Amino acid sequence: MVNLDAMGKPCPMPVIMAKKELTKGEPFTITVDNETAVGNLTRLAKAMGCSLDVTNGEGSFTLAFGAPTGKVASAEKSGEYAVFMNKYTVGAGNDELGHNLAKMMLYTLTQSDDKPAYVLLMNGGVKLACEDETAAHLNALVDMGCNVLVCGTCLNYFGIADQCKAGIVSNMYDILTAMQQVSKVITA
Repeated sequence: MVNLDAMGKPCPMPVIMAKKELTKGEPFTITVDNETAVGNLTRLAKAMGCSLDVTNGEGSFTLAFGAPTGKVASAEKSGEYAVFMNKYTVGAGNDELGHNLAKMMLYTLTQSDDKPAYVLLMNGGVKLACEDETAAHLNALVDMGCNVLVCGTCLNYFGIADQCKAGIVSNMYDILTAMQQVSKVITA
């Protein structure tokens, strides 16, 4: 059995390593050093129709992937849309106004009949998942079936990973895949 070592590898490298190994159709293990990678790899296993066993070691996690079952989650375009927020604000000119617009936009999405399939937060946009009011809007969207993906690398860069209150701490691979699965991406 192949054993992949992803210790110390930044996101999304463990997912990319695992996805490459999955193409061989054989069981394998991958070792990572953080819970975010475990979450990302767990979603990958589910999407690829693989069984998964996770063992928590001292400072590491070993994930044993079973062979893909053939029941792979569809990657076809869904006809739905995603909202990509890469800033703490909407628009440019005045940050206070822009942040108020971001709050209003997220609230308005919760009230819309046409909810996005995804809200994708990267760079400064991840701060929206850490603030009470905007996190409440994001959690309301999650409750309504929207997927909120928050870039873990970005949270770590800003030193706010422990403050995330909404969505799934994710990675570039999952965020890019979400963009590819929908028919349009709206950048706010």
